[in-house]
Amino acid sequence: MRVVVFGASGVQGAHQVPVLARAGHDVVAVSRNPKPLSIDDKPISAFAADFNDTDAITRVLTGADAIFLNLPSTSFNPSTPILQAAKDIGAIAKTCNVQLIVFNTSMPVPEIPQDIKAQDDRREMRRLLRDSGVPVISIQPVVYLDNLLEGWALPPIRDRQTVVYCHKPSLRVSWICHHDVAQLMTACLSRPQLAGRNIPVGGPETVVLSELTAKLSRAWGKELKYENQTVADFCDKISETMRGRGLETERIVSQMFKAYTYYNEAEDEPFNVDMKGVLELLPVRLTGIEEWAGRRRPEGW
Repeated sequence: MRVVVFGASGVQGAHQVPVLARAGHDVVAVSRNPKPLSIDDKPISAFAADFNDTDAITRVLTGADAIFLNLPSTSFNPSTPILQAAKDIGAIAKTCNVQLIVFNTSMPVPEIPQDIKAQDDRREMRRLLRDSGVPVISIQPVVYLDNLLEGWALPPIRDRQTVVYCHKPSLRVSWICHHDVAQLMTACLSRPQLAGRNIPVGGPETVVLSELTAKLSRAWGKELKYENQTVADFCDKISETMRGRGLETERIVSQMFKAYTYYNEAEDEPFNVDMKGVLELLPVRLTGIEEWAGRRRPEGW
């Protein structure tokens, strides 16, 4: 199949391109500033397009069979252009006779709205895509293992050998890696009958933070500590990192507080995913925490 990956230069799309290529698909990697790319010495088609450039989107979707859609977060970006991009991509995909859109929400999207804007925006993107008439499968990951080696989570691991995360001690989390989300999305391509489904996905192990830390310690050969960061402290740290960046700090922090309170306290446990039923629908081999950590280490270790 000819599969167009939107957001191919982002951390999530960058994992989807090689998984698709190695599965034998003809991949087109779309980003604003594409760079030459090859997988196992095979060149990958790259295409320059902004999400809101409808002419460019029409060109890249002409002849495409499927789309892998990764859209920017609306936690830190204006919602309106991103929602418009979802609407435009869906409409153009319909015109170009694209057979399937696999939409990566990049976060849990509960069926019952929680008045959390980032979730509500993803739900609206999903609706806009489906209203286009193109079949859509929504893949909805929980917490990414890869986040441990990025952003605010990396410095305490690298500098203090401490895993710091905004999870209460009893919070059970089905951590998943970007590679496995890419595998699950790729499995969707041969299962168009799943169109219309919203599929929460996690990894093969569900652990509390102390258990995660023990697994990372074994894989990395270091005795790590852990810190169950409170939501209030997490939001204070976020506020500090955004100072001077010209962002709407108060609004963003307020939404982050609401989201992380929900993740920690919700009765439906949005971070806890039973993957048995998912793997019956999408049979792939998932990556365990220690296996993932054995392949990825904090920079400088």
